Amino acid sequence: MFGFKKSPQLELPIESIHTNPDQPRRVFDKSDLEELCCSIREFGVIQPLIVKRDSEGRYILIAGERRLRASAMAGLTRVPVVIREADDKDTALIALVENVQRADLNYIEEAAAYKSLMEDYGLTQSEIARRMGKQQSTISNKIRLLVLPVDIQLILAKHQLSERHARALLRIEDNELRKSVLNKIIDHNLNVKQTEKLIEDVLVRKEEEARKSEKLRFINYKIYLNTLKKAFSTISDVEKDAEYYQEDKGDFLEVRIVIPKKEARRRIAQ
Repeated sequence: MFGFKKSPQLELPIESIHTNPDQPRRVFDKSDLEELCCSIREFGVIQPLIVKRDSEGRYILIAGERRLRASAMAGLTRVPVVIREADDKDTALIALVENVQRADLNYIEEAAAYKSLMEDYGLTQSEIARRMGKQQSTISNKIRLLVLPVDIQLILAKHQLSERHARALLRIEDNELRKSVLNKIIDHNLNVKQTEKLIEDVLVRKEEEARKSEKLRFINYKIYLNTLKKAFSTISDVEKDAEYYQEDKGDFLEVRIVIPKKEARRRIAQ
């Protein structure tokens, strides 16, 4: 799948292993690590970590940072590893595949990893889908979630709201309104169906308010025109040569009232 060579399993000192900058997982739950730490103390590291050697001969962790952290917490000084030859692109893919297969990533981290593969390594959504064994639509839908602002992404992850919750929020374009709705979802512990109903109600209400605002604006400009026309009627009673012009410019109306000065009228009369 990735075109790398695999070496036999061996053990390496923990301090000799450098973490992977392309690790897609950003959040490591403390209680989860403590639970794994207890398991490692009792049974050891059952699944070896995957590492590669860089151009300087250092061991770079490809997959298994959670196990590495828990092993250090458990007091281990060495961990089992498998060394693989892989370029940076394959390293990023291996790390992503392992995390996704183990369900260690939240959907925001997974989406960010897909986007990174596209931006940093030039992979298309189709290539990612093929190499991950997923549908292209799945990759596309995940990446779309990154449209949400980072602060909203963090709140979704913190409160462990589902991907469907996040996708429902995409229907709202205004970020402040999104935050308001998100707070209601959290405060009332709304499920996906309730969330979708809330967002539908919010959007319908917003559309009604927009229609009322547009209607009011239409009424207002009619009032403005009538006011100007009444004012001109008063002017024209005194200034017989005054003229009124009104032209629809598409996005706006142009109104001009021309009142000749007395000096100009005298010159015309002469």
